[in-house]
Amino acid sequence: GGGAPVRGSHGLLSTALYRFGASAPTQYALEGAVASCAVGINWFKDSLGMIGTAPEISSLAAQVPEGTEGLVFVPAFGGLLAPHWRDDARATLVGLTLAHDKRHVARAVLEGIAHQAKEVTVCMAADTGAALTGLRVDGGVALSDELLQYQADLCGIAVQRPRDVETTALGAAIAAGLGAGVWSSIADIPSSGDDIERTFEPAICEEERTARCASWQKAVESSFGWARE
Repeated sequence: GGGAPVRGSHGLLSTALYRFGASAPTQYALEGAVASCAVGINWFKDSLGMIGTAPEISSLAAQVPEGTEGLVFVPAFGGLLAPHWRDDARATLVGLTLAHDKRHVARAVLEGIAHQAKEVTVCMAADTGAALTGLRVDGGVALSDELLQYQADLCGIAVQRPRDVETTALGAAIAAGLGAGVWSSIADIPSSGDDIERTFEPAICEEERTARCASWQKAVESSFGWARE
């Protein structure tokens, strides 16, 4: 975040982040808006009926530690937003063979989430000129160890999960506290930055990372042009 909007040139949005107080400066951020990300987990659970609860997808994916064996899933159910902005794209599962089963699809669904986040981080680094040295995650899907390991592998950096993954709720509570006078400024708020529950380190080589990202790009391109007028 910063005190002035950054005009992205790689498919990201410049967005107002917060302003704590009428006289305080507005802080801005670059946002990687993604249309369908973890929705793929709901599709796998509810539409296909492959699992009974969302966390089970991680258990299935863990049963194929060698990988998806070429299977790639692009969760473009309603098109793709950042960084592609293609409303004609649709969800795509490519690379299927008779050797694949629901375990491979489960892993491909989770990897699809990680690939989309990877794309956003690459664009942010290009727009800001700052190399990404680490990634902190939150939200319910961040409870998946398998997903966060895929994320670390694809980004090539450490991924950290806080003990409290409901960061949005924490932010709302902090804003309310500032408004109610519990704290007079952000500087008075105790930091939770060191409260890391687990760190995931990359476990694949650069050659493998490049190959996986290339397969993802091919799958993304194959998702274009399916929506009818």
